[in-house]
Amino acid sequence: FFFLLPKMYSAVVVALCLLAASPVRPDDALGEEYGGGDPYGGGYGGDPYGGYGGGYGGGYGGYGDGEYGGYGGGDTTPPFTMLEDVDSVQKFLLDEETEPAVLGFFNEEAHQSDIEVFEAVAAANRYDMRFAYSLNDEVRAHFKAKGMRVDVYKPPRFVSDKFDKPKARYPGKYVDEGGLTKFFQKSALPLVGQKTWKSNDRYEGTGLPVVTLFTAVDLEKNSKGFDYYANRLRKVAVDFKEKLVFNIGDKSDFEYLLDDYDLELTDKKDIGVGLKLDDHYYHMEDSFSVDNLRVFLEKYLAGELTPKIKETPSEPPSSHGQDDDEDDGTPSAVVTLTNDNFNEVVMAEGTDVMVEFYAPWCGHCMQLKPTYKKLAGVFEAVPSVTVAAMDATAHDIPEGFDVQGYPTILFLANGAKDKPVSYDGARELSSMVSFIKTNAAVEINDEL
Repeated sequence: FFFLLPKMYSAVVVALCLLAASPVRPDDALGEEYGGGDPYGGGYGGDPYGGYGGGYGGGYGGYGDGEYGGYGGGDTTPPFTMLEDVDSVQKFLLDEETEPAVLGFFNEEAHQSDIEVFEAVAAANRYDMRFAYSLNDEVRAHFKAKGMRVDVYKPPRFVSDKFDKPKARYPGKYVDEGGLTKFFQKSALPLVGQKTWKSNDRYEGTGLPVVTLFTAVDLEKNSKGFDYYANRLRKVAVDFKEKLVFNIGDKSDFEYLLDDYDLELTDKKDIGVGLKLDDHYYHMEDSFSVDNLRVFLEKYLAGELTPKIKETPSEPPSSHGQDDDEDDGTPSAVVTLTNDNFNEVVMAEGTDVMVEFYAPWCGHCMQLKPTYKKLAGVFEAVPSVTVAAMDATAHDIPEGFDVQGYPTILFLANGAKDKPVSYDGARELSSMVSFIKTNAAVEINDEL
C-alpha cells in the first residue's frame, strides 16, 4: 500500500476520449460494471476522491515535531499533466515504459463533469499511476476520440505483441470514480509483468493467486534474461487467464519473502517459483520449465497441494499499521537534508548513505517514520553509514534522483554514488538493516 514510492512509480494511461455532446447523463446499460451508474459508483470510501474507506484523507498535516526538517507543508503540484499537442501525448505514453498510466481527452465545455471526475481519480491515485489529459481538438481528432472513451495502457516494456493487447477501453458512457478506478487497476496488468514494491498492490488487488518467478532481474544490464523467463511464463499464463496472475520478481529485492514460500535461492543462478493467495504460500519443488510449471499450477487448482500458512498477528495492528513502532519522542539520528547540505552529506567520500524522499502529508511516510528513526539509531555508531531524509515538497530534488512518489528510498554506496539503488524491500527494521549491511561498500566491523 505504500504511496508509490521507492520506485518511482508511474504510468497507467487512461485515455478518456469524449466528443462535444450533451452533458446530460442518461442511465445507460453500456459499461454497467464500471461506469455511469454502475455498481461500483460512488468510490471506495467517503472522501471526495472515493478513497478506500476514507483512506488516508483526513489531513495528516505533517509530523509536526520538527524531525526530518519538520515535515511541514504539502505537495502543491497537480496530480495530472496537461497535454497540448500530439507529440506531448506520445512522449507521455512512452515516458515510463515499466509502468501503466492514464490519459484523458476532453471537450472543455461539454465534458466539464468528466474532467472533474478524472481529476478527482488522479488526485486519489497520484502515487500509484500517472495521469494526463488534453483539451486540444486536434489531439482528440488524431486519436479518433469519439464520444467518451477511456483506454488503460499496460506497461509498454512488458507487453507481448502475441499475448497482450496494449490497452483496454473503459466501457462506460461517462466517467465514474469508483468504476474507473476499479477498471484501470484490473486492466493495467500485462499477462506477465514485473513484481515491484509498487506493483504488488495491483497484483494483490486482483483477488487471484499470484504466481511469481524469482530470479535475478536487471532490465538495464540484462533485459534478455528477463525476457527469456517472461516468454516461458507467457506460454503457461495464457492458459490460466482469469484464474491466476503472473509476474517476475528480483530475488535480491524480495529476499525477505523467500522464506514465506520455503524457497532457498542461495546461488547466483538459482531461480524459484512461488504462488501466493492471502496467507497461503506454495512453491514449485521441481526445476523450472514450462511443463513443470504447468503441472504445478494444475495441481494447485485441483487442490492437491498443501500450503504453508503464514501466521498473522492475533491482535489488529495499531494506528496506521505501525504495530508497536510509535515514535518514543527521543532525538532522532536521521540526518535532515536540504538543498544546501545535500551534496555535502550524501556525496561524502567514505560513506554509504540511505536517503528517504518524503512528503509531509504522505500517510505511508508517516508509517515509515518510527522505523526509519530506529534504523538511523542502529547505525548511529557506524561512522561510514548515514541515514538521511529530505522533504521533497520543500526542496528541489537533485538531478539524477528519480523520485516519482513518496516515500522513495534510495541507497548510495561509497564509490558508486552516481548509481543510486532503490530500496524495494519490506518496511521493517530487520529488512532495512540487512539491506544496508549487504549493500554497504565500506566494511562494517564491530560497531553493531
